[in-house]
Amino acid sequence: CYGLDEMDKKTAYLDSAAASFTTINDAYGLGNVFDTKGVILATYGSIEESFDAYQKAYDYFSGIPDEERKAGVLNNWAIAEYTGGNTRAALEKYQMALEYRLKEVPVSHIDIARLYQGMGECHRINGDLDLAATNYLKGYEHRKAADNIGVVESMMSIASLIYEAAEKEVDTTTISALLNEQGFQSSYDLIKSAEQTRGVLDRPGMQNAIMDVKRQKYLLNKDFEAAYNLLEQQKEFQEEYKLKASSLEALADMKVRFEKDQLKIQLLEEDIMNQKSQKRVNMLLFSLGGLLLITLVGFLYFQNRIKSGQLKLNDAHREQQIISMRSMLEGQEKERSRIARDLHDGLGNLLSSLKVNFGSLQINFDDKNSEKIYGTASEMIDEACSEVRKIAHEMMPQSLKKLGLLKAVEDLVIKMDSVHEFSAELHVHGAERTFDDNTNVMLFRIIQEALNNIVKYAEAKEVSVQMTYGEEWFDLTIEDDGIGFDPHALISDKGMGLKSIAFRTEFIGGTYDLNSRLGVGTLVTINLPLGTINKA
Repeated sequence: CYGLDEMDKKTAYLDSAAASFTTINDAYGLGNVFDTKGVILATYGSIEESFDAYQKAYDYFSGIPDEERKAGVLNNWAIAEYTGGNTRAALEKYQMALEYRLKEVPVSHIDIARLYQGMGECHRINGDLDLAATNYLKGYEHRKAADNIGVVESMMSIASLIYEAAEKEVDTTTISALLNEQGFQSSYDLIKSAEQTRGVLDRPGMQNAIMDVKRQKYLLNKDFEAAYNLLEQQKEFQEEYKLKASSLEALADMKVRFEKDQLKIQLLEEDIMNQKSQKRVNMLLFSLGGLLLITLVGFLYFQNRIKSGQLKLNDAHREQQIISMRSMLEGQEKERSRIARDLHDGLGNLLSSLKVNFGSLQINFDDKNSEKIYGTASEMIDEACSEVRKIAHEMMPQSLKKLGLLKAVEDLVIKMDSVHEFSAELHVHGAERTFDDNTNVMLFRIIQEALNNIVKYAEAKEVSVQMTYGEEWFDLTIEDDGIGFDPHALISDKGMGLKSIAFRTEFIGGTYDLNSRLGVGTLVTINLPLGTINKA
């Protein structure tokens, strides 16, 4: 629940846990505490301090001993060393973790492949391209053995490495020989094999990575026209991914309806013109032109006054609606903040104190049943603490105020991806813009409501959130491949989530579009003119 500027409070809880585990002499618990602390410190940029935490975690797991947990700590430690720029130390940690993983039964091919991929990156940074290729290929072998789509990453890393070596005029004889051993005749074979890998068509990110490597090949060969054409294809690919079949069909239906409406308007205009012509003839025939003209002018003037008054009334009514809308939304967000603060500061602290006091009790268990009750109660308190933090974070995520909209949405999507059965991805295009707090909150609530609807009703397997920062517009799409629905058949009390999205979009001056069809999925599109958004 604490923000980036409150790392001391985060680590204070870990220190408290470490003290409790020390009291009961629990080396496994202490190892987990310091491993977690190392990850937090590395995330916050305190790389040197994270090394001390990883060393303690490694020492505790060595004393148990627990080789699998040691390998996990070494992997995290290597990532921290790599992030800090110390590739040699990272390679040492990767190698130590690898020695255990290779002896593990059953063999974890995916874990081993990740270690080889990390080692390949380190060697590549060090300029040892032959060793980098060797490690990439070993990772490829393990991913292939596990029938894992990660083979695409391995193949593209090798192909990119070959083009990098050629650009630097480095001898690629050794790399080519290694490729031949795997059945690849050239770097282009790698690209073709990646494109034919089962499942790659469902991974837009991998398809884009393949295009990047192909463009690197064209630039190396000075085929600038082909590189440019591929760049155009990538742009079209990204646009096509944004507008899938459901949205394109909806646009076509809108075009047909628009043309029909235009035809109706044209026919009505012709009818009106015919009626006016007939009136003029009648006025001439009955010599009542002057009187009818005065009457008509008076009627039109009166009608215009009525319409003008109605427009003013409608504007006033809409102004009142906007004021009411603003008051209601501001009230909702204030109440959310208050409840989240009360949950965290009140109930959260109370549960934490209860946990500390409960753990400090010196209880002599006379039988196994008493010990079981004590353990169950402790687990229930931990679950209650976690639930309170979860509810408080969902009601008012700290990252939204501390780090802005993009980081808050990224955290939300990662959480959805880890908690629910579907795969959730966030794609960001363009340079991030800074919005005012009100706009950030409204956009976050829109995304949160859309994702909650997907969890409740969609039965989706893939969910995509896209944020595009343009020169004049900010575009947001939330898309799923679920069961879909007929928007016109919604019962009023069943569509409150969608009404809330439309309500919030209108409040910040944007436009909202919903496209869904049974068996196809749902696409929610929000378009916001940047000129109407207040900068933070």
